Amino acid sequence: MKTHIDTSAPHWPQHLWPYTYTHGDTELLCFVDWEPADRSVGYAGAAWLIHAYAGGVDVVDMLKDHIIRDIEGEAACSLSSD
Repeated sequence: MKTHIDTSAPHWPQHLWPYTYTHGDTELLCFVDWEPADRSVGYAGAAWLIHAYAGGVDVVDMLKDHIIRDIEGEAACSLSSD
């Protein structure tokens, strides 16, 4: 069962962008720092993972590097298309 998480509450990091990462049955509520693309100078934009919550616990320090890269890439792509 998936639940809706209100990311507008004051306890969430307001300066970061929320992104939900899903891989199979695993869903992480992630917060990324994001720099939008600036095509005029050839910058594609980027996202940096700051927090990743599973069941209310921040598991960012337990994630393997390739998972972090996947999350950052998907978040940057998703945020750029919004």
